[in-house]
Amino acid sequence: MKQILLFVLLFLFNKSLSQGLIINEISNGTSGTKEFMEFLVVGSSTQPTGSIDISNWVFDDNNGDFEASTGVGVAAGHYRFTNITPLIPIGSIIVVYNNGDINNNMIADDPLDSNNDHIYVYPINSPYLERCTSTPSSTVGTSYTPCTYTSTVTQTWNSIGMRNGGDAAQVRKPDYSFYHGFSFGDVLNPYPTFPAEFGSKSSFNIITGSGTGRNYYLDCGDWTEQSNYNRGDAIFDTPGLPNTGNNLNLITNVKMGTFNYDNLGDPVNCAPVILNENSIKFRADKLGKNVEISWDTIKEIQEYTLEKSNNGYDFDIIYTGFQNRHTDKLELHNYYRLKLIDSNYDFTYTNTIYLEGEKEAQIAIYPRLAYDFIRIETETEIITCFVYSTSGQKVLSATLSDDILKINNLHPGLYFLRIETKEYYRVVKFQKM
Repeated sequence: MKQILLFVLLFLFNKSLSQGLIINEISNGTSGTKEFMEFLVVGSSTQPTGSIDISNWVFDDNNGDFEASTGVGVAAGHYRFTNITPLIPIGSIIVVYNNGDINNNMIADDPLDSNNDHIYVYPINSPYLERCTSTPSSTVGTSYTPCTYTSTVTQTWNSIGMRNGGDAAQVRKPDYSFYHGFSFGDVLNPYPTFPAEFGSKSSFNIITGSGTGRNYYLDCGDWTEQSNYNRGDAIFDTPGLPNTGNNLNLITNVKMGTFNYDNLGDPVNCAPVILNENSIKFRADKLGKNVEISWDTIKEIQEYTLEKSNNGYDFDIIYTGFQNRHTDKLELHNYYRLKLIDSNYDFTYTNTIYLEGEKEAQIAIYPRLAYDFIRIETETEIITCFVYSTSGQKVLSATLSDDILKINNLHPGLYFLRIETKEYYRVVKFQKM
């Protein structure tokens, strides 16, 4: 009986420790060393919301645990976060980048989230980062101790520079035990083991092949499964932003405390969040061919801004004012969120509400893993097609020729295809190989 009780207590203790940092995106950059690592702050089943202390959490490239080798992508030294106050809210994004060769898509430094958007950005020489230059290394092996930490404006990216042929990116707890990470390229078996709170599964290689000009990012779902990560073109890096619409849903669920940590693969973790907080009532109802959006808050608000999207991440303003109701046209995909500005002109966003409109005529699109072209078949006349990157950038506008959309000039990666007819439009994902 005592052994069973001890097991239960240990299990609960492990679950309570699962809040920390997972890797959401890394990039080798388009050229040179325009690299960065992006982390998502996650909670646990016992602490799904709130803030956590990331002091002494370590981030590194391969330390030799991947491929059990001291020579494949192992750069001497590693980095860790120092004492950052106030504590970091769960659901925040943290970006650390090489300011010696800045990524073209990098956003402005924001080490303490001065604009309250839950995005923290650190150059590698930030005083909030400490570097150990000695361990691990290709000569002394995988150990992280003993180590002397310093924080100086001269520290560089060298200790975590990513090898183009293959390397790893990883996060370790303050006790240096492996928490999250993966390899890419030619860094293969064996892999370190995820902690008990993540199921004690083996880590993985996202995909073999050169990492030159590539990025690697989480779409959505269980972050201990290789199938939920993708490789893309570094031109479309998204530091500080969601990687995809699904990734936005995941981040929102983590931020709102609706993420199911007991089942990382639960489909609800990638679904749009329906707001049900006591602090605000935000709802959208279908009324024929329209949508009636209404809201009410328990806090005095100076102004409301209602935003709409057709893909869950690219939002446009459709109303700004003092009223708490708005009527909108019902389309095939309808995402709404509300920006609330108080009397101090501080603002915050609600999470996103999703409504699906009536489905129109069927559209057949294939192949979804395509090299040179995509075939689109429908009974409805197609006016035009647009292709967007995962960052929302329009990369192709085209009319069809014999139901064929040519994509041979696109870089390999994940894209969104918007098909417009006279009556409606539809957005689908495809992968350019």
